[in-house]
Amino acid sequence: MRRILLTAALAAIVTTPAIAEQTLDGVSADTYELDKTHAFLTWTVTHNGISHYTANFTDFDATLEFDPDDLSASSIEVTINPTGIETNYPGDYKAGHPDSEYASWNEALSMGDNFMKAGEYPEITFVSTSAETTGDFTGTVTGDLTFLGVTKPVTMDVTYNGMANLPWYGPRDLVGFNASTTISRSEFGQTSLEGMISDDVKIEFSGEFLQAE
Repeated sequence: MRRILLTAALAAIVTTPAIAEQTLDGVSADTYELDKTHAFLTWTVTHNGISHYTANFTDFDATLEFDPDDLSASSIEVTINPTGIETNYPGDYKAGHPDSEYASWNEALSMGDNFMKAGEYPEITFVSTSAETTGDFTGTVTGDLTFLGVTKPVTMDVTYNGMANLPWYGPRDLVGFNASTTISRSEFGQTSLEGMISDDVKIEFSGEFLQAE
């Protein structure tokens, strides 16, 4: 009987939908940690002037100080591991690049001197310096982006997607955001393959943050 009751209780939790709402009312002012299993970060460049080449960062973290009553007091710090890149390269990289010291295109892109130089610069960071609202659920976040050892101010366009409470997280709030910006890679010292690869790089994020315990 106890097993049956436990199974029923677990089934009820699993099938209980999260009530998500695009509201700031009732959202806790607190520290929020990135839910890495539900976070996506991509960068896109124009390739050969005719297509958009998109890759994913697969290893990054962020801590958000969120104040729904005073969004200008909110802040975020992001750390990205440049070796965590997924390009979905379909071919045999070594067959096409027999002289390369790298085993894959992902490794060449992250470690190569022409690109991410992860051996020399093992982290990409973004530390916010200000936040402003532009609408009920939109705003901008400006901060210092450090890439290839160069730090430049960058402004992100941000949309607050809402808050949900999941039963397995107890009373903790879960909040979600989209953010995007476009940077000039040459301003950070990366000028490889000019003409083939655009100088503009579009960065896009979508993810969830869970209120700290």
